[in-house]
Amino acid sequence: MYVAPVNLKILAYTLDIEGFDGSRILRHCGYDSLDSVPESGDWVSIDVFDRMMAAALEVTGDPCFGLVAGKSLALMKYGAIASVVMNTPSFRQMLDDIRRYAPLSVERSEVELVEDGHGARLLIQPVVHGRLSGHFRTELVMTSAAQMLRFGGADTSDFLQVDFVYDEPQGHVHRYLNTFGPSLRFGARACGIRFNPALLERTMPSHDPVGYMVARTRADALLAALQSGSDLAERVRRDVLSAFPDVPTVGDTAARLGLTERSLRRQLGLLDASHADLVQECQRVMAERWLAEGVKPLKQIAEDLGFASVHGFHRAFRRWTGQTPSEWRGDPGAADERDSRD
Repeated sequence: MYVAPVNLKILAYTLDIEGFDGSRILRHCGYDSLDSVPESGDWVSIDVFDRMMAAALEVTGDPCFGLVAGKSLALMKYGAIASVVMNTPSFRQMLDDIRRYAPLSVERSEVELVEDGHGARLLIQPVVHGRLSGHFRTELVMTSAAQMLRFGGADTSDFLQVDFVYDEPQGHVHRYLNTFGPSLRFGARACGIRFNPALLERTMPSHDPVGYMVARTRADALLAALQSGSDLAERVRRDVLSAFPDVPTVGDTAARLGLTERSLRRQLGLLDASHADLVQECQRVMAERWLAEGVKPLKQIAEDLGFASVHGFHRAFRRWTGQTPSEWRGDPGAADERDSRD
């Protein structure tokens, strides 16, 4: 699974707003600063995003920082979805728009409206849960959903039940109560917020018909461009992955996809991508996966990714991540190994 780079930008900006150094965690993803992170372009592995969120928890020293991040103005600063949400006519339409345009930043919507005989509920399904970042993404999406309800006019009495799948966080329950109100339940089967269904049809206080039309037109154009290009980029990725340990040339891939080399280069160029970029992306994703599994030795990983030597793999991996493979994996003595190679 992958996420758009705008997610990294939002998280780094959130840290800056809260008085921390966002560039510090961006370096975990190979970026030097907030300005160096594009809002579009090649998506990043969910594993990279997970490590960045874990780094944010480490930098802040706050195990519940997701509750802070979910209220941050940074969520509304970047991306086309923010403009749509700010100008939407009703809360129901906002939820429809979030579901429609979610693929601009994540592979699926993390918030789904469920209406049944018991009323209305926001089902929360974070793209990352557990893993290194713990509950961070769950807290962020749940808090963001609660903020959207308040934006639509909800008060504490409109939150009928708020469910979390994990156990009650000892020492931090008061922060959850401050964010969601008293109708909390931990250890539930699914995360979600059951709320007063009358909120669905309320006119949003910031609705601007002209602004909404402009925002949707832009978001539709971006979505169309993403959908038309993502199929080709994904086909290239699949071709590259299937070719390992051989690294295909752009001509090899073009021939297998039934395109001319010139056409493939041109179409990828329209996506601000290149065959070489996608080859390196595949090498990095597979390298990180195999390193995390801890089964293959470094020599075997280098060979399986088409590198002529372990040294070549080391150089490439340090260029991608700023760390040696051993450092990334947390091997004992990794720092000494790096010093000996520098």
